[in-house]
Amino acid sequence: MIEQTGKDRLKMTVILGAGFLLRLFYVLFSTIYERQYDIGEIDLAAGHTVSGGHLAYIQYLYENWHLPDFDPTTVYQFNHPPFHHYICALWLKLCSFFIRETSVLEEAIQVVPFVCSLMILAVLLKIVEQFNLEEKMKRFLMTLFAFHPSLVLLSGSVNNDCMSLLFTLLCVYTTIMWSKNPTARNILKIAVFTGLGMLTKQNVAEMAFPIGFVFLYIWWRESKTEGGFVRLLKQFVAFGAVSIPLGMCFYIRNMILYDMPLVWVYELPADSWQYTGNVPVLNRFLWPIPAEFVDNLKNFRLGCGYNVWMQIIRTSVLGEWDMAGVGRSVKAAAVLLMLIGAALAAAAFIAFVVVFVVRPKKYSADTASRILFVAGYVVNMLFYLKFVYDYPQQCSMHFRYIEITLLFPAVALGLAVQNSRHKWISIGLGAGLTVFCVLSTVMTAVWCLG
Repeated sequence: MIEQTGKDRLKMTVILGAGFLLRLFYVLFSTIYERQYDIGEIDLAAGHTVSGGHLAYIQYLYENWHLPDFDPTTVYQFNHPPFHHYICALWLKLCSFFIRETSVLEEAIQVVPFVCSLMILAVLLKIVEQFNLEEKMKRFLMTLFAFHPSLVLLSGSVNNDCMSLLFTLLCVYTTIMWSKNPTARNILKIAVFTGLGMLTKQNVAEMAFPIGFVFLYIWWRESKTEGGFVRLLKQFVAFGAVSIPLGMCFYIRNMILYDMPLVWVYELPADSWQYTGNVPVLNRFLWPIPAEFVDNLKNFRLGCGYNVWMQIIRTSVLGEWDMAGVGRSVKAAAVLLMLIGAALAAAAFIAFVVVFVVRPKKYSADTASRILFVAGYVVNMLFYLKFVYDYPQQCSMHFRYIEITLLFPAVALGLAVQNSRHKWISIGLGAGLTVFCVLSTVMTAVWCLG
């Protein structure tokens, strides 16, 4: 038994090591301007510039060490909360003592998301370990996470997406741990990660709803014990006293100083090439125009950029990478990666419904985790779809806004396959995952060396 445990740990270490090497390879061979979103420019040699984008935001904090003393809505992306950008600025300041070449110093920013991406893998493993999964299934899930292109792309992303996902996952993990042991110490961990997450990116606040549902369930359960009602009420007060000031301070500051709404989003104009508001709602949110879809597929594209589900499939594994200038073989590999990714996602969604909604008792899913996962998935998808509807642009449909939804169905898939009597299911999924990982590695190599 001890020897088997040692083998299991070795196998898991190999998987995590492969994930580390793939991310390291991607970061080393990608610049801070490749496959990025809303970054603008950084020019440390120019000094004290106030241009737009996440890189300019980092440079502003690096040079001034205080929040913008102007209306953040007047400069592109400066409306974002500053925690990620401050960490990057601090890292640059430390590196500046040893690095004199500004171009090298600027590239050092990628170290921050790279470290966050490794921490994401570690937290995902911690979450997976909270479920009644065999070692084989844990390895299956961690292989998926280690090689998933969206998580690899995050490792070099210099905006705040990677760090916000890290805090979202930490919220999930600490909520699970608190539900099993509802102590003040554990709830304060949730409060800190929720507050820091909101101070990193606005959409982390969406996790407040599933976390709140878990709070209500545990409160109802513990109220049956002596003193449980009052004890948890005190914990909730402590949670609010920590998370609300920490998470809301930046937004309240801007509302007071600059009359900026608490929820403010930069809008592209209606004449943007990405605008989709002129497409019928049915084609945007249900099915694309069939003839166009078939024509795109014949030409090795999985396009229809106005359709939310096609955009999820595409951006979840390719980001916004444009395949127009690549060869036919690369296009074929990219489309195959999208199709296999979509097939795995469909299987995981079916498993999610069965495991956490229809037959949770069969799969030993505890109630608190089930509430957290179902509410987490539904809430994030509803906010995402509302965002897509309110801001009809192709970039609004990017999978990076719902990256957390990788976790919930994946765990359900592991539980479903583990309890299935049909061996062909596990064999088929294993083969699909193998091809998916190979194609993900190939695509990473294309991005970095092509």
